[in-house]
Amino acid sequence: MVDYGIVLGLLGVASGVASLIYSRSQVVAARRQAEEATRATLLESNREISVRLQQIRSRFFKVPGIDDELQKSRPEIKEVVDSVGGGDVYAFWRDVIDTFEDIFVLRRSGIVRDEHWRVWTGSQMGIYATLPRFQLVFKLAKQQGFLDPGFVRFFEPLLEGKSLQDPMTHAGHTNPASAPRLRRFRLN
Repeated sequence: MVDYGIVLGLLGVASGVASLIYSRSQVVAARRQAEEATRATLLESNREISVRLQQIRSRFFKVPGIDDELQKSRPEIKEVVDSVGGGDVYAFWRDVIDTFEDIFVLRRSGIVRDEHWRVWTGSQMGIYATLPRFQLVFKLAKQQGFLDPGFVRFFEPLLEGKSLQDPMTHAGHTNPASAPRLRRFRLN
């Protein structure tokens, strides 16, 4: 004879375990969602700050007397600014370098996908790195400590005509946004 009390009790326990498992999965999903929302907010904040910095930099060399101040206080910067063609050209090259650094940081964080990374490192970074004025501004930014040391180590081989190492591969990460590659097995 079946004891319905035991059966109902076991069903209640099973239902409780299933509820706990479901609740746990919901908590994990909510945590991931919150982390992604935080990440998106931080990216937007960084973007806004970068835009403001570029705007400030574009106006910097238009400030009356700034050339004299630079000559007195930071002659090494003034020398590079003059040698690349003036403040507007210098600001342009710094914006390019900052953009490359942003791409590097985003890739290192696992945000930039493989196809974008190949385009930026192959057709963009590779071309600019060969230009003498770009190299002057990059070297100054490096000497002055304006750049992330990890980015400098990453980018310097390109200045020497060598290839770049992917910061995600180097760190052992894979791109979470790209589709997984499936291994094909041969059946004999």
